[in-house]
Amino acid sequence: METKNERMSEVKKISKWEQLTSGVFRKILILLLVSYLFPECSSFGPKNSQSSLIIVHMTIVKDEMILDELIDPRFQKVTLRKGEKSIEYSESSGHYYYFQNLKEGQYEIFDAIHLLNRGASDFAFGSTKQPNKIDIDFDLDDIRKSRIDLLPGTVVFMGSFHVTVDFKFQEEPKITVRYSKTNEEELAAMDHLYKNYPRSGWGQKAKNRVKLLSSFTQ
Repeated sequence: METKNERMSEVKKISKWEQLTSGVFRKILILLLVSYLFPECSSFGPKNSQSSLIIVHMTIVKDEMILDELIDPRFQKVTLRKGEKSIEYSESSGHYYYFQNLKEGQYEIFDAIHLLNRGASDFAFGSTKQPNKIDIDFDLDDIRKSRIDLLPGTVVFMGSFHVTVDFKFQEEPKITVRYSKTNEEELAAMDHLYKNYPRSGWGQKAKNRVKLLSSFTQ
């Protein structure tokens, strides 16, 4: 027959187990809440003091139905090249694409892909010879202009690529790319990075860059 002391011992064991499990459960909930509220804290940040980041700004304008444009079209793939190696972006915000934790060396734009909204496009251009994606082949001049020599521990703006797509009747779409890189565009890119990722190490580096660029414009 179970004694009073044995029953008390069992109650204490159960109580300790409940406290332990409830404590672990609370910690998990807190971590999930922090990850939800501050997503940039999870993986977007420099691995070490030598890690660098490249920002690429890319927009696309198409003469499709307005329904398609309301989706705010973006690129599903943007790739840089370093020698024979290609690197895809690891994070994006708005029309900015971030390539993080890169090593020093020379980088240039490589390619970009935008998937078309076939539902809207087929309705508007049923007779056109339209593909299901827009694959941007950058010309050698844009590639040359985009080249940057990346230094350790830096955040660098590669430039802006403005893509325009003109769909032709029973022809392949005409794609034009305009490249630009101004102090104003770099300032906007750094400011966007800092405001959207203020607690990230990249955001802090961008903040310092904003201060420097702002001093030039004063």
